Amino acid sequence: MKSVMKSARATVSAAALAVALTGGLFIAGASTANAQVGIDLWVREAPPPPRHEVIPPPPEPGHVWVGGHWAWHDRWDWEEGHYAAPPHPHAHWVPGHWRTRPDGRHMWVEGHWR
Repeated sequence: MKSVMKSARATVSAAALAVALTGGLFIAGASTANAQVGIDLWVREAPPPPRHEVIPPPPEPGHVWVGGHWAWHDRWDWEEGHYAAPPHPHAHWVPGHWRTRPDGRHMWVEGHWR
């Protein structure tokens, strides 16, 4: 049986997180904020080599190409690249990548805006 991995990320409101952590107790009037919740899972099987993608022209000026990558969903699936709008004028995209541990396990490190 293979060890399974995928880096799963979800954004939840602080109020929703508080409700979950307190067993359903919700305090009315509490301010909301966003929090990142992450779970790192690992795969023992290395991803295939990246596919060559033909990059089309951007849909709008300023959009940035986010390259495709292999993702683990009980097997390797290619997730196509796409264009994304930067969150602010000076932002640049840091591509995601697979990190390999010394023991041979592989973890996907999500791309992000910097």
